[in-house]
Amino acid sequence: MESLKILLFYLFTITTFGQEKPNNEALIVVNEKIVHKDILNAIDPKNIESVNVLKDKEAIAIYGQIGKNGAILITTKDISKRELKKLYKKYSPENSIKNESDVFKISGTVYDCEKLPIPGAYIKNLNSKAETQADFDGKFSIEVKINDILEISFLEFKSHKIKIENNENLVVNLKADQQIMLEKPVIYLYPTEKTAIDIKLDLKGKLLTTFPKYDKNWEVIAEPNGQIFDKKTNRYYGSLFWDGTMDFPEEHYKYDDGFIVPKEKLADFFIEKLEYIGLNNQETNEFIQYWLPILERNKYNFIHFLINEECNEIATLKVNPKPETTIRIYMDFYGLENFTQINEQQLPKTERKGFTLVEWGGSDVSSKIKNNEL
Repeated sequence: MESLKILLFYLFTITTFGQEKPNNEALIVVNEKIVHKDILNAIDPKNIESVNVLKDKEAIAIYGQIGKNGAILITTKDISKRELKKLYKKYSPENSIKNESDVFKISGTVYDCEKLPIPGAYIKNLNSKAETQADFDGKFSIEVKINDILEISFLEFKSHKIKIENNENLVVNLKADQQIMLEKPVIYLYPTEKTAIDIKLDLKGKLLTTFPKYDKNWEVIAEPNGQIFDKKTNRYYGSLFWDGTMDFPEEHYKYDDGFIVPKEKLADFFIEKLEYIGLNNQETNEFIQYWLPILERNKYNFIHFLINEECNEIATLKVNPKPETTIRIYMDFYGLENFTQINEQQLPKTERKGFTLVEWGGSDVSSKIKNNEL
C-alpha cells in the first residue's frame, strides 16, 4: 500500500509537470512490458503486487533514451494471462492516444461473413459526421476521437457500430441483412359517399416505396366506386401502394397451419380463398396478377395468411373516419420441391358493410425457413 502511495504521488508530479512539457513523462512498465500510462486506470490497485521507481540514469541504463525521464515498474498479481494480454495490446504505446480530445486517423478493413472485402462499404462517424467509403480491397481510413462511434453499412448488409477506444486497426465483419421484403401492399377505399379520408401508416420495419408518396399521412378523397383523389399530388388512383422491409422474431416463422398448393392450382386456390375472406373480383384479380408469376416458379408453395388484426404485427393503419368494415390480408409463402402434410388454416369470412377498407400484400419467407421444410 505504501508503494502505491509513492506511485500515485510520482504520477501526479510528472503528469502535472508534463502538462507544460509533454516529453517529461516517466516510462510505465507493467510486468516488464512498456505500456501507455492509461493502463493505470484499467488495473485495480488490489491487483498490484509491487511498485518500483527508477530515476533517469537507472532507467536509461535499462531502457535507453526512452527512459530518460525515469520509469515506474509495476508487478501485478491475480490477473489472468489472457486479461494481461488484452491490456498489453490495448495500452501498447503505439495503440494509445494521449487525450480523448485528440483527433487522429484510424484505418480498417470491411469484410463479409466469408471474409471477402466489401468495396464501397459506407463508414460514418456519428459524432463528427465525417464520412468515407471502403476502397476495392475493403480498406478505409477516417478521422476520429476516442469514444467516437463509427457506423459501417452497405446495401443488403446489417449496419454495424463500433466505439473507438484506441487507434488499433479495425476489422469489421458485416452480416447479411435477412430482413423480409413486404411486397405490393395496396389499400382500396370504398366509402358510402364521397369522403375526405386521412390515413396514417405505422410500419414496424423500414418503409421503402410509396405511391402516391406517403409523407406523414395520405390525405385523400375517396368515391364509393373506389376511385381515390390524392390531395398532395392532385391525381386520381385506384389504390394506395407501399412496400418495405422488416425482421420478424423467429416465432413468426413457426407455422402451425397453412396450405400446400401445387403451382398448377394456384389461380383457383386464390380465387376460392380470397373471395371467401371478402375480396371482390377486381381485388382478387389484381392479387393473382401480381403473385401468380412469382409463385409459379415453385413446384409447390406453402402459404399462410395473416388476416385483419394479425396484420398489426406488420403495420397498423389509423384511418379517419374509421371504416365500418376492414379486410387486411398479408400472405407468407415459400417454395417446396415436394408435397407435405400440414394442418389446413381456418379462414374467417367477412361481410362487407358500409365504408370498407381492403388491403393485401405478401412476403417470400424462404430465407427464414431452414432447408425449405416445415
